[in-house]
Amino acid sequence: MSSKNKLIINCAATHVSAAEFSVSSGRLVLDSFQMQELSYDYSKQEDWLKALVAALKTMKVSGHATLIAPSMLLLAKTIKIPHVEASRQAEVIAFEAEKNIPYPLNEVTWDYQIIADDGVETEIYLTSMKASVADEFCSAVSSVGVIPDAIEASSILDYNTWKYCGLENDVILLNIGARFTNMMIMRDDGLFVRSIPVGGNVLTQSIADSTGQGFPNAEELKRKFIHSDSIGSSPVAEHFTAGASSVKQRIGLELKRSILNYKRTGRVAAPTKIYLTGKGSLVPGFAEYLAEDQKMSVEYLDAISNVSVSPRVNQALLANCALQMSEVVGEAVRMLMPTQAKGVNLLPRHIVEETEFAKKRPFMVLGAALLAAAVIPPLMYFSASTMEETAYAKEFKAATPALVNRKMELDANKEAAKSVSAKIEGLEGLAKSKSNWINLFIDLENKLMEQKDVWLDNLRVVRTGEGAAQKYNLELSGRLLIREFDPENPDAYDPKKAIDRLNSLLAAFNQSSFIKSFENVRTDPSNPRILKFDFTLVVNPEKPI
Repeated sequence: MSSKNKLIINCAATHVSAAEFSVSSGRLVLDSFQMQELSYDYSKQEDWLKALVAALKTMKVSGHATLIAPSMLLLAKTIKIPHVEASRQAEVIAFEAEKNIPYPLNEVTWDYQIIADDGVETEIYLTSMKASVADEFCSAVSSVGVIPDAIEASSILDYNTWKYCGLENDVILLNIGARFTNMMIMRDDGLFVRSIPVGGNVLTQSIADSTGQGFPNAEELKRKFIHSDSIGSSPVAEHFTAGASSVKQRIGLELKRSILNYKRTGRVAAPTKIYLTGKGSLVPGFAEYLAEDQKMSVEYLDAISNVSVSPRVNQALLANCALQMSEVVGEAVRMLMPTQAKGVNLLPRHIVEETEFAKKRPFMVLGAALLAAAVIPPLMYFSASTMEETAYAKEFKAATPALVNRKMELDANKEAAKSVSAKIEGLEGLAKSKSNWINLFIDLENKLMEQKDVWLDNLRVVRTGEGAAQKYNLELSGRLLIREFDPENPDAYDPKKAIDRLNSLLAAFNQSSFIKSFENVRTDPSNPRILKFDFTLVVNPEKPI
């Protein structure tokens, strides 16, 4: 049984492809596919959108679609936050996003994806795009009849392809594009993501610089050598070989650094294999170089190995574009595994709201028509009974003045009672808090002495509300001495111990009869010897201070 089709448009830096997928018998089906190379100087990013619109017009693509944005439009960063309960996660991530995105949040459209969580720290893949760029992007594709339902970031979709293809754990997926190389280390319990600012355009620029030709001519030469069976020994071929060698070495070096950073996160198993994808991976000898340089096996990713292909699809075109299909298939996987698939949606909020409203508009029109029709019978009944109700209205109006005066007296008495009650509650709270203050500080002092090597720098009482609804919070900041840290051997220190110390302190405070809970926990681990912290203790309302 087939599902509704989904149109996915991959708006890459050098090409645009449109693929339509459906699902049949638990398997993805590619119903149609077309691809168009973008015609512009790839070194001038400002010309990209105009070339994209021209290509979409030629392809005659229209309708609702999911757009895949290229890495050159995105600002992506991996951040870590303390593990918190799900109800507070969005709030903490928004706070971190404000610190890590170099623009005010109202000037960007952003989203995040949780990529790992070990119960102590949560690793977040944070992605953003300037709101003005996103609006311009949507406006441009809308001009040719494409209605964007979502804007997905290309840099994380390869994870879904890896999962759908059933590939092994502890492998690297290296997607080499025109401007960036996206690198992922795949595991069922999480993934490691890094964007490397090296791609096919670096090789093109190297050829252009060494031959003195313009970027478009250098791009043509590069493609000629990539698709040639023999590079030859011409001077231009030597420039290509030198540039290709430089690109291989840069990517190899960045790959080693990324693997080293991955191991430092505490992962036990190191990557054992590399899967290559992206058109930039076709540089002659690249797979062999990586196999020797990284000391692991290298294969090209077959993204459509588990996809059924309709006879209507141009098989020659699909085979030629096989290394450019991983992101498109990764987005299509969401049709099969909506909860397991990873991704971020950067579609501006106002467009999301407009789309949702457009879907509801026919139902609203129908509802308005039914409502208008439903008014007619009551209106006829009301007209018939108006004469009878007029007499009752006159009688009620005559009795109204006395009732109004009585209501005014009751309202005045009610306000006076509230005022007296508030004063009584205030006096009761003052009497209770007098002794509670002393007992609270004694309790806090005992907790600090039990934990050892802890001192407070600041304690502030924050009161909100009035009367019975008044709440009390204690805002504390202080420092923890980490005796286990050895300056002579810093790598031997496990930073989880500092977090465990802090969690122990919070648990001790939470056991106090004066404390209801704690919140807003923040740490500053910049000094491994001393962990700075600040958090808020919510005071038990039954023991006010």
